Amino acid sequence: MIKILVVVPYEELYTQVREYLETLDTRDFIVELEHIVGTNDRSIKQRDADIVVARGITGKAMARENPNIHLVDISISSSDLITALWKGRDWYQGGKVGVIVTDIGICDPVQLKDLTGIDLLVRKAEDENEVYAAIEELAAQGVSTFVGGLTLCRKCDALKLRSIHIKTGGEAMMRALNEAVAAARSLNRERTRANLVTTVLNNTEDVMFALNRHGLVIAANSQASFLFLGDRDNPLEGRHIDDFYPEASWRPTLETQIESEILQTIGGQLMLVNHSPIMVDTESVGILITCRNVEALRETEQKIRKELSAKGLVAHYHFGNIICENQQMKQLIATAYKYSQVDSNVFIIGETGTGKELFAQSIHNASKRSSHPFVAVNCAALPEQLLESELFGYTEGSFSGAVKGGKMGLFELAHKGTIFLDEIGEMPLQIQAKILRVLQEREIRRVGGDTVIPIDVRIISATNINILNRVQNGAFRQDLYYRINLLNLKIPPLRQRPEDIELIFRHFVRKYATEAGKTVPLIDPQVIPIMQSFVWQGNIRELRNFSERMVILNESGVIDCKEVETFYLFDDRGAVQERLIDKPAQEIGSVRAASLARQLEQSGLDRDAFAKSLGLSRTTLWRRLRDEQNLQSHSSSVSS
Repeated sequence: MIKILVVVPYEELYTQVREYLETLDTRDFIVELEHIVGTNDRSIKQRDADIVVARGITGKAMARENPNIHLVDISISSSDLITALWKGRDWYQGGKVGVIVTDIGICDPVQLKDLTGIDLLVRKAEDENEVYAAIEELAAQGVSTFVGGLTLCRKCDALKLRSIHIKTGGEAMMRALNEAVAAARSLNRERTRANLVTTVLNNTEDVMFALNRHGLVIAANSQASFLFLGDRDNPLEGRHIDDFYPEASWRPTLETQIESEILQTIGGQLMLVNHSPIMVDTESVGILITCRNVEALRETEQKIRKELSAKGLVAHYHFGNIICENQQMKQLIATAYKYSQVDSNVFIIGETGTGKELFAQSIHNASKRSSHPFVAVNCAALPEQLLESELFGYTEGSFSGAVKGGKMGLFELAHKGTIFLDEIGEMPLQIQAKILRVLQEREIRRVGGDTVIPIDVRIISATNINILNRVQNGAFRQDLYYRINLLNLKIPPLRQRPEDIELIFRHFVRKYATEAGKTVPLIDPQVIPIMQSFVWQGNIRELRNFSERMVILNESGVIDCKEVETFYLFDDRGAVQERLIDKPAQEIGSVRAASLARQLEQSGLDRDAFAKSLGLSRTTLWRRLRDEQNLQSHSSSVSS
């Protein structure tokens, strides 16, 4: 809290000063009253006050001994001097009068002699020794009466000389108190502001310090002290920048008033050094220098990217989530894994629902970019203008409805990570040209902006159409096609991998039954060949929906041919699937209506040979035999 020390010139003023202070609002500071005479008092030195109200040589001594204290001088006016001279008018009798004050401007000897008829000798004194010397000098010249402050009067009393005390008027005292209170309020505001700035400076990880025009440090945070001096508690203020940072390049910014940035190694650390001019009106009065550790900047960037990932920009699937027994699919996964180990662009081709994004996410999660964002965008789902602003972002005011401050685009969000451009074949030609530039230059420009933003993004694109036809028709840029098609994957439709249908179906049945809190239903083995004969136009997506429907509607605990017939009459094209169910099982699959266990027994083959004769893997055969046994047990328990 701000402290005001009022040095009352003489004791008679105490009551008047106290009463006046009670009329002022002093809640934000402390006011103390003291009576000090002269300049040799020990109490003058090392005062903890912020503002001192004092008069004459005592006030000047206070300011001299405590340079950080703000002095409010209790002025002595010409009127105060004339009043003192008038009091001693009967003493002079034509003799000389000595006036000793700290400010001789209040005393014009010629004018005062014309006014009072008194012959005055004036001397200036700023401490006790000068007062004593002036008294001795004037006494030697025949002066017998002296006029001045309380220190002068006490010295004259000791020398048996006549003295008159110049007393300060109450009005001057009140003016000084008002000035002190105003200064205290201003100092309190300034100190609060300075503390706020210091707190802000010390709570940033950056090194920050400010210079005046001459290169002297006028403010610095503890990080700056630690970087340049190795000690956070050793202040930089008052030092010249050449003494601790001679390689600094601050003068050009001071002269040009243009902000600049350079990379420099300081104390063994690579720093990004920013120089910003401190402007007052149109004049540069100093420089603010900010040093950012490049490695810390990288770590901060990583943290931001991770936070973006936490908001949903993350890949959930891995290669282990791809369920298959089909050899072509297994080879495809192996190829995709090889692709994940390099940074080249990948182009995925496949019908709708075949799992193109599943492969894209798996490639991302197996790559060195796995800890960074995965951003997916459907290029066919957005109109051209909206797609452009979503991909590249926009600046404030770039179009009607643009949010204040602009918006970061998906390419920026995917920085250091992967962006998945699904259905790229439907992308408008104008956007294709911009995507080509991103691939070539590795930089983007926001809509409505002129600043180039460098990005580090891997692009995985996908399509479910014949993109070569669009290239030939001029609907897709040939140069872009060759750019995105450096590495490619062609995912086979589900109908070309019938051995995977049972695995995927069982996976989804188990998943949705668990989510619904239901017992996982048994699957009649005769259902599998029927399902393998379906067209599955929607591929895995259609199979997933089929599986969920079977789980939700099933009440018997067994998914059999009757349930499939009841709950799945139409395929994606609206064709009746009933004709598949009506056919004998032997016509639509290699597994006949007879018991598999009985067929195995009658064949005389071992399980491996029997599975091979049916076109099944040994695992699938084992699973179907188990399900057949469970189904028989379930039927027996129901009938009993």
